[in-house]
Amino acid sequence: MLLFIAACSLLVRIWWMDNPVVDHDEQFYSYVATAMLQGQVPYVDIWDRKPIGLFLLYAAAHALLGRGALAYLVMANLFACSGAWLSYRIAAVLASRATGWVAALLYLIAMTVFGCRGAQSELLFTPLCLGMVYLAMAHQRSLRATLLAMLLGGLAIQIKYTAAPFCAVLGAFVLLEDYRSGRAPTGVLGRACLYALVGLAPTLAVAAWYASSGHFSDFYYSNFVSIFERKVSIGRFHPKTLVVIAPFLLMIASGVWAWFRLGQTYPRRASALLLVTTAGSLASIYFTNNVLAYYYAFLAPFAVLLAVPFYDLRQRSGWFGAVVLVAGLIVMGNFPQAIAAGRADVVQFHDLGSRIMAGGPQRSLYVFSGPMAVYTATGTRPKAKYPFPFHSAEYGEYGALGRPQEQIVADFLAQHPTFILARTNFGEYVNSVTAPMVLRELHAHYWPVGQYLILGDRLTLWQLAEKRPPLAI
Repeated sequence: MLLFIAACSLLVRIWWMDNPVVDHDEQFYSYVATAMLQGQVPYVDIWDRKPIGLFLLYAAAHALLGRGALAYLVMANLFACSGAWLSYRIAAVLASRATGWVAALLYLIAMTVFGCRGAQSELLFTPLCLGMVYLAMAHQRSLRATLLAMLLGGLAIQIKYTAAPFCAVLGAFVLLEDYRSGRAPTGVLGRACLYALVGLAPTLAVAAWYASSGHFSDFYYSNFVSIFERKVSIGRFHPKTLVVIAPFLLMIASGVWAWFRLGQTYPRRASALLLVTTAGSLASIYFTNNVLAYYYAFLAPFAVLLAVPFYDLRQRSGWFGAVVLVAGLIVMGNFPQAIAAGRADVVQFHDLGSRIMAGGPQRSLYVFSGPMAVYTATGTRPKAKYPFPFHSAEYGEYGALGRPQEQIVADFLAQHPTFILARTNFGEYVNSVTAPMVLRELHAHYWPVGQYLILGDRLTLWQLAEKRPPLAI
């Protein structure tokens, strides 16, 4: 089974294993991780609001496998395989091992289609949450198993805080079972406190370390305050939400239909647990004010598992359901186009790097927008606490960084970098307070030397010049 999962994972994901620009976020996580390996401290020397556990995973990958993108992409593949294996185990509890094989394959394809081709945080914390579900499903009323599940949840929270509502929902399910089994309310309350303590232990340990080093305020603001200061730009329910999650809704609907129409029986408690944790996954997805499309990747395994009655291989119709769902996800993912787009991004990225490298040994760079990986590729990493382009440029981050955006950008511009990388069309910086600052600097002291299309962004590279030639913009 493990060989099957590993082979399927490689078949689905190998097309991006050498791609340094799979997505924007993992480039930044990698950037922070390599900074950590050089002695910098997250939230103090280099800033983001993600939990430190996420950066530690990337740091471990780079420490073991080198500084290139391959390191974290290999790590991501291992997590993808783990999630697929747990989907197999849960589907085997619900139906059969043969059905579990289909669940594993569907998981791998669905996670890849929904924004997890690389090492997005959803791909990394989802297996931990599935581990919680499996432990609760396979070991009813086992204190040891529940404590292990809560610890897995605590580790998931240290990869992304939005896992917390999911953990709370699963914990509530277990506690309700304890209460209904006749345990005294005081005993249930005691267990609730114990579960909460174990689940929060990783976060409390990190907080204690920052407190002991005198940087608790940096940790607290970054992790628990700044996220609520972000502007609402997309919102929880974008007009295209139903279109985005339509495949998952159809998978769930197919499972519900098959449940009632085909007459196959399923374990009552396991099914109830799956329904409750699906609600928990939605609570996690909608936890923040802005819900991006790839957040729904966390719904993928639950949609796959709720669809089990449709592809249950214990009945002949299940083979038809399996083919339909696998084929449907592959078609929806449009893999040929996605692979071609990834190849084109790599070519453009290398062209961009070559042009910057031609700037000489004293070259420097400011990425106002664009791929952060170009810093590492060209040896132009800035000594800055806020290097992530999104923090500098986007209005959604205004007032949510612990430092004014204007000061962050002014510090970069004051260094007069050899190159500045920004979007070609500055009109795309909607309501940005810093884009006009950069545009004025470009008009005054820079001239364009190249245009690139990477990850759907049209970018222009500008080079510093004593006398800029006439340019109409």
